Amino acid sequence: MELFRKKTPEKKTPKLLVESWSPVCDIQAFAEESETCIYFYLWRDPNTDHAQVKCCWVCNTAPAPEEIDEAAMGRGEAPRMPRSGCAHDPNGLRGLRKSDLSIVWLEEGDGAALLEKGKILALIPGWAWSHDFKGYARYAVGTAPFAWELSQAEAVLAHRVERSAAYWAAIEKGYWKSLQEGGLAAMEAFFGPHEQYFAIDGGKFPAKALVTGRKNGARYAFTLGTSALCQPMVEQYHQEKAGDYRRMELAFAARGDFPDEDWMRILGFLSRVTAYPWREITWLGHGHTLLLTEGRLPGFHALLLADARELTGVPAPAFPPVMGEPVALLWAIPLTKAEYDLAIQSERPVILEQYRGAPEELVIFDSKPKFL
Repeated sequence: MELFRKKTPEKKTPKLLVESWSPVCDIQAFAEESETCIYFYLWRDPNTDHAQVKCCWVCNTAPAPEEIDEAAMGRGEAPRMPRSGCAHDPNGLRGLRKSDLSIVWLEEGDGAALLEKGKILALIPGWAWSHDFKGYARYAVGTAPFAWELSQAEAVLAHRVERSAAYWAAIEKGYWKSLQEGGLAAMEAFFGPHEQYFAIDGGKFPAKALVTGRKNGARYAFTLGTSALCQPMVEQYHQEKAGDYRRMELAFAARGDFPDEDWMRILGFLSRVTAYPWREITWLGHGHTLLLTEGRLPGFHALLLADARELTGVPAPAFPPVMGEPVALLWAIPLTKAEYDLAIQSERPVILEQYRGAPEELVIFDSKPKFL
């Protein structure tokens, strides 16, 4: 009879402890407390069909199991850390106080740290998106299944969190005027008074612009403001030298008779590319290519990006450092389909070795292929 049927207890909804949105990426960070444990999450592109979630265990609030609780995972519940991977009282910690918790975004905006009274509880680095890595946690032991031990990496990570907090504080205080004045001065030292200044930020953070000018029969366009942000993923490739490559601006040049309609189409493309690294959680640098949308530049298939610092004999504006780090000025050089196929055959931009023209003409588009 229904009267004597045992009722299944209702599953409680996890309690949200703290949350924050990345200033530059479509990522939400939050910590949740369930009936048995607390987890820190990064939710990328939430509420889309390509959403991704990274979850890092913080602590158990109920007794730790001897083994991984497969049953809880099968029910879609956050699993407790097994006893062997848990550094705190195996019977569980009391719940964390919401007022003690805060979130700091790392400089690139794709990773974040959960802090308790200013000390790291858990941290999910940006590079975790491309690896099967959960994150670091204060109460984890070794390379536990739901988080790695924080202690050995804490000194480095704590410094990075402090640096990131200082970076975002500097951004909030108002960085734009200084960056804008320095960038414009560098451009005008290169081509004289600028011709046009286009705001390309849509009135949203970060402030960005496209600036054009002419020199020696060529017309130039440079982005301004992108370098205020640190590109994601750079440290995976450049490790301790990441600071030399993670800030960038884009450049395009063409002969003075390049049609205005084509010129504006390319400028529109470049303006959208300025958001690409933080939208796709990636980076742009020397030798990278960008596919052109059909009709953007008839006869050409892609753009090759070339760091001005790697091009001997190619004059370029000397952008001042931003927050103590150099700016990588990336020239966008159009490629035909055949040139693009050659360019992507190697991680190194060997296609540049095919150029036989005058060095100063390399980055100036004349509607002809440069390499084949």
